[in-house]
Amino acid sequence: MTASRYHARKQRIFKSVFQTDVSQPTPRSTPIAAFTQPGIPFGGPLPHAPSLLTPPQPPPPPPHHATALHHASDQVRWDRAWHAVTSRIQLPSSVAVEDSFGTLAPESQELDYLDLDFQQSLSLVLNPARTLPQASQTEDILLWHTQQVRQHFVHHVMPLLAACASQGTPTQILVASISTLEAAHRQYLYGLRLIARGIREEAASVATDKFLRDLHAIIGNSMSQGLLDALRIVIHQLVRLILGSKRRSEENLIPLDLEDDERVSTARGELLGLVESLQNVGMAGQNFQIQFAEIMNATMAELIQNSYAGVWKTTELPSATPSVVTSGCLSHLSDWVENHYGRLAVEVFNRLGVQIAWSDVECWKEIAVSRLATLRIQELFDIALKWPESKGGLEDLRLAVTTPQHRLQLTDAFSVALQKRLLHPGRSTLEILQTYISMIRTFHALDPSKVLLDRVVSALQLYLCQRDDAIRIVVTGLLSNPDALGTEEGKTRLVELAVLLNSSAQQRRQIDDEDLDWSDMTWVPDPSDAGVNYKRPKNEDVIGTLINALGSQDIFIKEFQLIIAERLLSNQTSFVQETKVLGLLKKRFGESALQNCDVMMKDIQDSKRVDTVLRKNIQRESNPGSEKVTYHSKILSRLFWPSLPKETFIVPPPVAEIQRRYEQGFEELKSSRKLTWLDNLGTANVKLDLEDRSIELECKTYEAAVIYAFHDNDSSGNSGPPQRTFNEIWSELQIDEDLLELALRFWVNKRVIREIGDQTYVVLERLDDNKDANETETASVAQVAEDGGQSSPRKTKNVDNKEKEQRTVYWQFIVGMLTNSAPAMPLGQILMMMKMLIADGCSWSNEELQEFLAEKIAEGGLELAGGKYRLPKK
Repeated sequence: MTASRYHARKQRIFKSVFQTDVSQPTPRSTPIAAFTQPGIPFGGPLPHAPSLLTPPQPPPPPPHHATALHHASDQVRWDRAWHAVTSRIQLPSSVAVEDSFGTLAPESQELDYLDLDFQQSLSLVLNPARTLPQASQTEDILLWHTQQVRQHFVHHVMPLLAACASQGTPTQILVASISTLEAAHRQYLYGLRLIARGIREEAASVATDKFLRDLHAIIGNSMSQGLLDALRIVIHQLVRLILGSKRRSEENLIPLDLEDDERVSTARGELLGLVESLQNVGMAGQNFQIQFAEIMNATMAELIQNSYAGVWKTTELPSATPSVVTSGCLSHLSDWVENHYGRLAVEVFNRLGVQIAWSDVECWKEIAVSRLATLRIQELFDIALKWPESKGGLEDLRLAVTTPQHRLQLTDAFSVALQKRLLHPGRSTLEILQTYISMIRTFHALDPSKVLLDRVVSALQLYLCQRDDAIRIVVTGLLSNPDALGTEEGKTRLVELAVLLNSSAQQRRQIDDEDLDWSDMTWVPDPSDAGVNYKRPKNEDVIGTLINALGSQDIFIKEFQLIIAERLLSNQTSFVQETKVLGLLKKRFGESALQNCDVMMKDIQDSKRVDTVLRKNIQRESNPGSEKVTYHSKILSRLFWPSLPKETFIVPPPVAEIQRRYEQGFEELKSSRKLTWLDNLGTANVKLDLEDRSIELECKTYEAAVIYAFHDNDSSGNSGPPQRTFNEIWSELQIDEDLLELALRFWVNKRVIREIGDQTYVVLERLDDNKDANETETASVAQVAEDGGQSSPRKTKNVDNKEKEQRTVYWQFIVGMLTNSAPAMPLGQILMMMKMLIADGCSWSNEELQEFLAEKIAEGGLELAGGKYRLPKK
């Protein structure tokens, strides 16, 4: 498109809006000039031109105006009437003075009887067809006034509005703009009222309404961006103050009696007064209504976020009926929308001439509830972690999320949060299981059908199956003491499971899932988004859900047997909790699946009776001068117990003598059975009498055998405390070297013996003799490592497949750390890095890691220099 065509089109558009062909007021000299002759145009030349030498004749005195109009032609009369009217209502063009729109005449002067000429002229201009039928050139005075108002607004008012919008605060900009438009309205409406005096009342009302509608449309669509921004800021500030969106209480809901606040009442009056002023000057059109709706929408979102985020307390409604009871923040929000949000909207739109129906308020309630539901969906993971303190927030979610679309949105958002915040190596298995328990209880309260839980839990269950210690933690939690909840012990175990197991709800026998409870008055149909094989659960069943999530039944039962065996072989005297857990698992897995556990429990009970009988016989047959050793045993049925580790070693002679008598007595009681001793699984109470102290403690049986090897050791003929070498003890006891090293380290830590070098240990009779014991021990440990960390080749280590895999992972991590992080590290730093960075953590102690690194040094995979481990140089 060329520039000329574009300019022509622009001119046509401008002329279609602003009709430029409307005539201007006639010259002011016309009313006092002489009348034209018949046949001569109005204002034309005289019949003869005067001579330049002849002085001009003075004009004749003007006749009376009514007489002149009576004798003049219709066209001249119309022209003169048009001049009289347009001159009176013409708008000033000057903007230099303070009141650029002139001074409005008082109302009384408009009805002054002396202005009879204007009234007659207005009557002619408004009704030319009836009063001046011969006038051929006539115009519409209302259209002329409308066009001059448009041009005046564009050329004089809009520059003033632009100047107001460019300086001052938003409030000052708004006040100045409204004052300018009010002055313009006074001037525009002054001329319109003069014209309306000559029209019938009904026609005048229609004309006035049309004029104001056109004027307000021009004003509403001519507002600058600066003015719009100022209007938005001022309205938003007042609305936020009235609706309390900036009010925040830490854990409680904001009070709704905000009208008691003087600031709120003042702000409400200011807002409504501002809206009335905007409506009067034409700034409350469509643009303002859109802005106000956006502000109200933003204020609702702001209040929901500020007032309800993290507020999960339950509110009691004693006056409500059970069918409509609401708790949490939902009732508070509904009350706020109905009595505050809706009230303000009704007051504002009533001043704009728009009626608000009750259906609109209900729609706003739905929007507010939907936004609260979105907020609660985002907080659902935290709500689950804080259960049951967060029941109020969950109640909001339960009442708001009712459609399949919202339920799908909830599960999708929670799955993302679960993957991001829980299912990663930084979370321990205990934390994951604790969160899972909270999820089960939370989702059961949210959706008793468990459809939502089944959607989000699959990833968690799959992740738990990859954690080797998950089953052990669950079983240990079931077997814990319920009274430990809230203690330090409870923080390291799933004591919640023990509490649930001992609860009255768990003890009650549940109705079979296949049968319907016909007396259940809370029954509801299955949810529409349930699966094909869906079966409604009877209760939350935290323990059952957790057990089912840990993999197959056989894996769980096998792990349970191992853990129950450890507890039965301990020094524990009562097994009430174990019996309860076993009964629970029998109901879930059946009697036959847990038959071995029944036999294990029975073995422990029978062992007490057999042990009592045999001990009495042994005490009766013992010699008075022999060493008195109190001996107890637990007799196990080999075929029903899990495979137990067996480490053979030679027990002290007094113990061996008692074992021989025990076997004889047992064979007399059970002629068809024979005992095989598992000495390494027992415990011993040892009392040591040294020169300056006595020590009494409980230890492992192999530890007791090792310290007994130092007893009455005078065969070497050396004076002083007894001492033995590593090889001597190994040859005497025929014990596994790993156990021997652990036992010697145990007694060194108890400050009973100390190493004096060359793998020789001496009894520490007096603590004063050990003033350099710490340095000596450190040097001996370093010497052992430098000598190859000999885990003697006399006997290979017994390592199961699981430990082999774990040792392989640890070794790969250590090699990578020494390759990429630091070329050399001390023992403590290596262990710290392993515990921090390995996904499942590192369960080794300093001694176990030191032993492992000594093996790698012996194999040539590591070097020890200056107390730091490093990879060998190639």
